[in-house]
Amino acid sequence: MVNLRNVLRNLSLVMVAVMLTTLTYILGAPFLKVLRRRMGRVAYWTVFTIIFVAIFSLKAQLLAVAFYSMVVLVGVFEEFEEMGLNFRVSGFFTLLINSLLAAGAFALWVFYSGPKWSQILRTNIEAMVKPVIELNPRFQMDVNELILQLPSIAVIAWAVSIYLAVFLEKPSGLANVTQPPLRPQLKQFALPDACVWVFTAALLGAFGNFGSEWYEALSVNVLNVCFLLFFFQGIAVVSRYFESLRMTLFWQWILMFFIVVQLFLLVSVIGLMDYWLNFRARLERRSEQFKSET
Repeated sequence: MVNLRNVLRNLSLVMVAVMLTTLTYILGAPFLKVLRRRMGRVAYWTVFTIIFVAIFSLKAQLLAVAFYSMVVLVGVFEEFEEMGLNFRVSGFFTLLINSLLAAGAFALWVFYSGPKWSQILRTNIEAMVKPVIELNPRFQMDVNELILQLPSIAVIAWAVSIYLAVFLEKPSGLANVTQPPLRPQLKQFALPDACVWVFTAALLGAFGNFGSEWYEALSVNVLNVCFLLFFFQGIAVVSRYFESLRMTLFWQWILMFFIVVQLFLLVSVIGLMDYWLNFRARLERRSEQFKSET
């Protein structure tokens, strides 16, 4: 027998997920993740594919594609999570698959759009940027540079969505699990050593003036993604530091919000320096020394 209460609850969550994904994009990810767990694989893909077709049929093709990219992102991530993979591995392969699918969809769109594809893309980007410029006339944005950095912008949006989906699953109170298995791993998040060398190569390519515009554009995109990943590692360090101070959860949230808004680059640098200094291990040893002394 179908539980009417669960059906209505899932329906309300679907409406919230669709609204938040279409309006804010990244904030829809936590609700989609919960729905994937509650509805199961078949119902999740069936329901959201129907919604995608409905949005697409309303002549909102760009919105429909953006919406479904988030659906695919969360659905693929959940598949890896159910396989027992950790947060870092699940996130990497999810971003890789989503990037390949997006690249394929973009290539197909270029093929059907013909030679005017670049002008169509530029027109759409200018239309999206125009409200921001009108709201703040002092804000200046080079559309050409924005277009060149679209790949990293997409990857960054997906990475932030995955992070929020894992981080907010339990606090949202919407999950059927008492302790999401991946959330504790956020505090232990650390990039592999190779990322430092990738970051160094991207830094040289972006500011080394090697004369290749395509290599410079690629380097800038890689650099943007590296800064975000080091930010995730820096947030883990800062969170551990707050815990060592025995700071209440309320003040941790307040300070974290301030840090995210105002000190993004500083936290990214902390994450980069953690590769050499291993801040969390130092904090752990200091905490153990304090306990032994008391």
